[in-house]
Amino acid sequence: MLTVFRPRLFKARFVLPGGRKCPTVAIFLPCTLRVVSNLAFAASLVVGTLTLLPLITRGQATETDTTSGTEPPLPAGGISRPSGDVQVETNGNPVNENFRRFRYDLGVTVREVYDDNINISSINRISDSITVIEPAIHLGFGDSAGGFNYLTLDYIASVYFFADQTERDTVEHLIRLAAQHDFGHLVLGLSQEVRILDGTNLNTLSNTTGVQANTDVGAPSRENTYTTTVDATYDLTGKLFLSGQVSYAMYDYETLISSRQASANLFINYVYSPKLVIGLGATGGVNSSDGPTSNETFEQMNVRTNYIVSGKISLSLSAGLEFRQFGDGDSISPVYEIAGTYRPFENTVITIAGSRRTVSSASLAGQDYTDTNISVTFSQRLFSRLNLSLGVGYQNLDYLSATNGASTARNDDYFYIEPSIDLDITRYWSIGFYYLHRQDSSTVALFSFYDNQFGVRTSLTF
Repeated sequence: MLTVFRPRLFKARFVLPGGRKCPTVAIFLPCTLRVVSNLAFAASLVVGTLTLLPLITRGQATETDTTSGTEPPLPAGGISRPSGDVQVETNGNPVNENFRRFRYDLGVTVREVYDDNINISSINRISDSITVIEPAIHLGFGDSAGGFNYLTLDYIASVYFFADQTERDTVEHLIRLAAQHDFGHLVLGLSQEVRILDGTNLNTLSNTTGVQANTDVGAPSRENTYTTTVDATYDLTGKLFLSGQVSYAMYDYETLISSRQASANLFINYVYSPKLVIGLGATGGVNSSDGPTSNETFEQMNVRTNYIVSGKISLSLSAGLEFRQFGDGDSISPVYEIAGTYRPFENTVITIAGSRRTVSSASLAGQDYTDTNISVTFSQRLFSRLNLSLGVGYQNLDYLSATNGASTARNDDYFYIEPSIDLDITRYWSIGFYYLHRQDSSTVALFSFYDNQFGVRTSLTF
């Protein structure tokens, strides 16, 4: 599994789901009334959750960030160097030594969505109105903001109620548990992520609106994803440090092809300056899947860098070559991961994220595909209360045979665009509207589709 390291002082932040959807004018008023009633239910849910927390912790909640929209992506990967000799700062902010030992964030989002193609299908287009209730919680103990010793838990539940297709009603769960401890020259970290999905989207904690459609499957499906990661860094000198990662991921489909991947990497990194770190390393792993595909092995040679240009620009990049062996053949392909943030002004954020990797297909037996994707998000805050956002993304799926006798000349080009507007009514309450257009053009007509979503949302945060 390709990984990119990140500066240890990047501030990991919990983002509530950004589902901002607005139905067509003809159904706008009824949907608004439904949102009001659902919000009352959501508020009671949050109040009930608060009563479960010890009274002593209520006054220790972190200050709510009233900025909505997409947060800057953090570079993927493991822990950064632990040395105290060379401090790597993020946006010029040093570590806060007086961090709160325990803090929490609670919230709930209610979304009313009109979707004109809930099955992301070209031959079975069905429209429906969907009510989505999404309670979320973040618990943190220790210095998760500074990146040293901490234990955190993030959880989002998405409860879907379909107006007409009631058999599609379901509940999805997104969970992440992370811990890290600094022993001095050695830093160890552990994370466990679980995604219980039942639909057409590959939702994550940072986005549950559907921008990441499951284009490989091209239909509603039940998928459980489990990812376990162990990270470590060790200081050799004030300028050199080792970093490594061991990970195991399982993609479990109820009716389709499940797969598993185990990988490990080791890098030697050089701190050129407090703002620039360069690393060279290798990655190796094994991939297996159900069906006729035999086990695959792969090796990568990677170069990576972490560059904080200024308080306005930061960039993480990993690139290299992957050598993969499967069946009686092999392949060579480039791989990369990128994550960057640009803040030209105080209330303006532009982010970029992308990757290229090889994945086992869940829909086509004996097939792999190269997944190349890139996304850009623009976020602007106006008048202290109004937030404008625009997200654009592109993904290419290029299929190749992973076993003898399996050959499908499939290539998909997927694209989405998502403008949104949000208004903070109070510090704890906001309303928003958004439109999402997504489409997939595939050489296999069965997997092509186009989809439009209009929605309205309201959120309570504490």
